[in-house]
Amino acid sequence: MYLVKRVVFFTVCLVLLSGVVGNFTASAGELKQEEPVVELLWENTASISLHMSFSNGTITSTGRVNGQNGTTAISATFVLARRNANGTFTEVDRWSATNGVLPMQLSTSRTTRNQPTGTYRLSVTAQVTRNGKTETVFGNHTATF
Repeated sequence: MYLVKRVVFFTVCLVLLSGVVGNFTASAGELKQEEPVVELLWENTASISLHMSFSNGTITSTGRVNGQNGTTAISATFVLARRNANGTFTEVDRWSATNGVLPMQLSTSRTTRNQPTGTYRLSVTAQVTRNGKTETVFGNHTATF
């Protein structure tokens, strides 16, 4: 009698446990399908691309802002900042750039020397003008060297 009770008890527990796991898995799948899709809705700007590399204490920062067809002007300010021990960032370099021959593209590169290894953030604030309307866009990229 004791053995039968144990077998029934473990069987019931196993059935209940498999039902809970199955329901949890289904719920997780349902939540995954309902996650919002985040898309950047820029009117004038097609893309922003930022990159950093590090070699012998020199950080090379490159940035590109591409406008949509019809863009007539792009100007941008780039800021390179190093993360402090407390998690805040301190600016180590700043420069501005404007588009040149190609009105729909701004491309820039800058070297910043005598920097220690650490975590750096390259950010950009750009003004992109198309069809007489100016749009301000932001972007950033973080890297650890």
